[in-house]
Amino acid sequence: MFHEPLKLQLRILKLTMSLFALVLLSLTWKLWTPQTPFPQVPLFAWVCEIPSAVDWFSLTLMCLSLASLLVLSAASLLKKSGGEYFPGYQTLCGCLFLLAFLLEVVFDQHRLQPWAYQFALGLLILTVLKPPRAIPLFRLFVLSIYFYSALSKCDASFVQTLGRQLAEGLFSAVGISTAYWSKQTLSWIAASFPLGEFLITFGLFFRRTRQVALWAAVGMHLTLMLAIGPLGLNHYQGVLIWNVYFILQDLILFHIWFQNPKPVAPVDRQVEDRQSPSAYRGLERAVQTLIWLVMLAPLLEPMGYFDHWPSWGLYASHHDRVVFLIDEEAKWDLPPDLQPYVDAPQPLSRWCRMRVERWSLADLGAPLYPQARFQLGVAIAVGKAVDQGQPQNETEPRVRLLYESAADRWSGERKIREYNGLSQIEHLSEEFLLNASPRPFPLR
Repeated sequence: MFHEPLKLQLRILKLTMSLFALVLLSLTWKLWTPQTPFPQVPLFAWVCEIPSAVDWFSLTLMCLSLASLLVLSAASLLKKSGGEYFPGYQTLCGCLFLLAFLLEVVFDQHRLQPWAYQFALGLLILTVLKPPRAIPLFRLFVLSIYFYSALSKCDASFVQTLGRQLAEGLFSAVGISTAYWSKQTLSWIAASFPLGEFLITFGLFFRRTRQVALWAAVGMHLTLMLAIGPLGLNHYQGVLIWNVYFILQDLILFHIWFQNPKPVAPVDRQVEDRQSPSAYRGLERAVQTLIWLVMLAPLLEPMGYFDHWPSWGLYASHHDRVVFLIDEEAKWDLPPDLQPYVDAPQPLSRWCRMRVERWSLADLGAPLYPQARFQLGVAIAVGKAVDQGQPQNETEPRVRLLYESAADRWSGERKIREYNGLSQIEHLSEEFLLNASPRPFPLR
């Protein structure tokens, strides 16, 4: 009933996505368990009262769903003719993976990693919808990621900070020193990154320019891997693996070899619709509606009503954030394995900055969730551990927090508020709509 290129695309995409999801889950497995090396901040306050053993259940469900899809997709790919192996079970696995992922996020916001968010939604599209609807919608979903990623970099904050760092990492990887380059030169190079991403997005959208844009997209991911790889900024390996997946995904989705020369006839679609149970057709419509809402939701991010990573703010830095500081003497009350993440104080200052982002990468193998709400929860957990057993003294607080608002799009400037002592820091959590308080955290 379906043309072979669509069937082939669907099966290879499911196989590739399941495989890379399992690889990235294995690299960040501590993040998905009820671990205690790093504070956990649930999405809602009442979740703190639920036993953490539920985490193991949802992680097991995620792994079993992915393993089943991997096996069935591989078996279907080797099949010479006919439909998918156990299509109903594959649909169930796609739905269960999304539900298990959402359950994991409810227990810890840190788990809303962009690759996991993409895989959960992508597998839902590929397992529920039939090829003539799944492939076009999946293409639009991928293009929305590129579009919002480029849009999130169109501000002064990116050009002045992360954009320059990416440019320095790229040239360092190819043996070119930027030590004597002016900041203006690096800023112009940084400004070209979102422009190139926009051009790739629109190029992939139109059939005439699709092949040129495809190879430009492959080049963009290879360039990014060079900039953040061991020769450049030396970021964590999960980002490199995710970029490898994007290259394979783009080749499968947009390469001319996979293009369907003839559209599926409307009559064929009507026959398939009549053969599908009404409940299944309802599920298809629900999934299509959900994906369209997901593709529109990032428009709310500049107003503060949607988070940075689900809005595909990748390598953008305009979001709100916190800086957590610990008194130089209180620093020694931390366990020895946490002290390397605390910087030395600035001259004539007693305050040491705690590098929570380095702690997250070292203990969980995952980057820090960028929302200030989550970072505040981590600061509260550490602040409680530092103040434990110490007399309350607000005149000489042992912890301090700087809350930096989202950066102005044109100037990059931020409004900074200062909170001294744990009681003031905890009071800040009341300003957020979602939870900013950590689960009980037994600091090692």
